[in-house]
Amino acid sequence: MTSSCLSGRRRCENHPVSRRLARSPSALAPSRRALLRAVGAAALVPLAACGPIAVGGPEEYTPPPPGIDDLCRADLLELLDRALAGTEQVQASGAADPVLSSTLAALAAALPVQRRALMTGAEIEKEQQAEDDPQPGQTSAPPPGEVPEDVAGLVSVLVELRDLAAAAARQISGSLARPVLAVAAHTAWASTRLESSAASGHLTPSPAAEELVPQREVPAADPPSVGAESDYHTTIERAQLEEWYAGYLHEVLAARVDGAGRQQHLDLAALHRKRAEELGAVAEEDGAPVVARQAVYAVPGGTLDDQSAAALPTQLAQGLMVDHIALAGAAPFERRPLPIAAALQEAEQLASLVDRMDPLPSLEVPDPPAAVG
Repeated sequence: MTSSCLSGRRRCENHPVSRRLARSPSALAPSRRALLRAVGAAALVPLAACGPIAVGGPEEYTPPPPGIDDLCRADLLELLDRALAGTEQVQASGAADPVLSSTLAALAAALPVQRRALMTGAEIEKEQQAEDDPQPGQTSAPPPGEVPEDVAGLVSVLVELRDLAAAAARQISGSLARPVLAVAAHTAWASTRLESSAASGHLTPSPAAEELVPQREVPAADPPSVGAESDYHTTIERAQLEEWYAGYLHEVLAARVDGAGRQQHLDLAALHRKRAEELGAVAEEDGAPVVARQAVYAVPGGTLDDQSAAALPTQLAQGLMVDHIALAGAAPFERRPLPIAAALQEAEQLASLVDRMDPLPSLEVPDPPAAVG
């Protein structure tokens, strides 16, 4: 049934029409002037369900507040700009040390790639349009504040970027956590190399797993998301397998050397086995596959000669860094601290082993679009 707007009483749809009204159809036809007055009055009546509406125009749009993904992206982009400006500043002053020079070159190439990876498509398009077709009177963007002018200042910014990216990867959506952690890993590698080249004797360690706790409130608007459970189970299974394998191979390498080199391999073997046990306990709690430790594993090529043995630590660290970056991107929020810390530790291990690293380890970076004109 429907309600009558005039009388407030219910009316049956089959209720007969009044004979008096039926005999006087002209009584139901209002004048054109009356209709215009009614329309004008209705236009001024506020709609309670929609809020105030301005006459002659749409309601003013209020964008929703940014979610944690956008808040973290903005903070990271600001630090990337400072790091890039500082890298260019230190490069311009000249660097005689080959390690310092090669690391600065790697940073100069990687930072723009990382910056672009964290920008939205709309942000990239807007920036490109401003470069290709500047508006009259448009000036270049002001340089970021507090640009480092020496190696020590640059290292400080890089450590800040590394720690911020690691903390962000703990709380943001999984699809964003993976590239953000890749940025943190590359930054950990670069900052370790710069600190080592400065010969200051002081290395700032990356945060441990227990230090990676939520640091900022998550806005109710646009909450972060996690990936599919199947991806999480696949990546945590692979990480367990690779950690057990690395532990075994470092024990094999320890048997080939003496002194400090032997102890270093034994320490790494213990570290990888400890990680494998922790990952296995987490996997069991979460219903994911649990990988048991094997007594013996196959060595690459069947046997190790001096050349393959020398290359093995680099290969193991690179593989584990990639595996843990992937795991952090697939894992639930509370399971991310271990792979985040592990990825950073492997990146720091690589600082003394390789003189270059992909800008976004574990991710393929598409080439930027060619400039038009």
